[in-house]
Amino acid sequence: MIATGRRQPAEEDNEHPMSTYRKAPVTPTEVKPFGRGPFSVGSTNVEVASEFASIGDEQMHEYLLGRASETGEARFISDILKHPQSEWVIDVPIPEQPEIYGAASGQTLPVLTFLTFPTKAKRQENSYAFPYFDARYGVFEDMLAHGEQADFADAKARYPLILIAHGAEAHGIYDVRYAHTLASHGYIVAVINYGDDRTAVEGEANSHVGFLRPLLTSRVLDSLLASATFGPHIDENNIGITGHSFGGFTALALSGGRIQGEAASVIDKRIKAAAVAAPWVGGHYDGNDVFAFGSRNADLREITVPTICQFGTNDESTLASFILPAMRQLSGPTYVVELVDQPHIFEDASWEDRNNWELLFFAAYLKSDLAALATLRTARSMTGGNDNFQLFDYQKLIDND
Repeated sequence: MIATGRRQPAEEDNEHPMSTYRKAPVTPTEVKPFGRGPFSVGSTNVEVASEFASIGDEQMHEYLLGRASETGEARFISDILKHPQSEWVIDVPIPEQPEIYGAASGQTLPVLTFLTFPTKAKRQENSYAFPYFDARYGVFEDMLAHGEQADFADAKARYPLILIAHGAEAHGIYDVRYAHTLASHGYIVAVINYGDDRTAVEGEANSHVGFLRPLLTSRVLDSLLASATFGPHIDENNIGITGHSFGGFTALALSGGRIQGEAASVIDKRIKAAAVAAPWVGGHYDGNDVFAFGSRNADLREITVPTICQFGTNDESTLASFILPAMRQLSGPTYVVELVDQPHIFEDASWEDRNNWELLFFAAYLKSDLAALATLRTARSMTGGNDNFQLFDYQKLIDND
């Protein structure tokens, strides 16, 4: 286990001049949880057709993952929606590049995104519990009805946009509650459902999925900025991304990290800030060290946007011994927080810690909140949850930051 807040940089992850890294502030601060923000929250429509609403958690999970049926029938969540015209579903053509996109090459894949946004309070909200695990992961508090237009809290405002990328073997329904929390603080939030299993081949490495995700994310962003509904309300100069595990990998890739050093990796310069939790950056496989972003993850140096990384000290899936050296490679402002004794899937209290650190980070870098930035630079830990500590010897500041 890593010594809390006192880790000395390993020789191999100390390739940047130490002068760019912070020493612990004289008076580190403890930060109180933010809780819900002041805005009511609306969402786009994701209602499941009645004939599929009771198929059960196992089958719903398979639709969310894009996993084919036992007879080989292709399935994805977009197939079972009640109002497909009202959902945020876009069709993404995949380039004919089998060496990059593998089994997905040349296909057109539908991608479902749901959005949450600050809205005007209503006397009667249209809540919707997605029929999966009895809405354990949150309820859509005020979901747009079929054909209903979004009613923003301020019709003239432009809000920062946050993209949420889910992990492997996961989907966006896990992020319903967090998407609402972010929106309540004045963000438009887009939760992307990738359906990774649609093009995965059993028994193969399926490395093409890593290349596919940044492409799909960038095309979703295109659609949002071009839309008559959301485009005029998005602050296109303040777009961030957050992701856990393979979602963290996706965020790093889209922000500038070239996957396996491949020049064809999709990078989106519109991303201005990235938050990653337990990001997959490689690991030990069959006795070998594998790195996601080139030799020793050196291609992460292309990331110049502010980044915050959180990791669990008991994570056996995405190892601190890979994550911490990877964070040394980043070229932009960097913050690293350890979640003490946490496995890969955090305990509920540590998810709240994660959320609060990201709220502070996004306020600093997507809202240009100078008070939030000052707090971020000196924050030792978030109170109210589990033990968590910022590793100040990883905090990297840039002159124009």
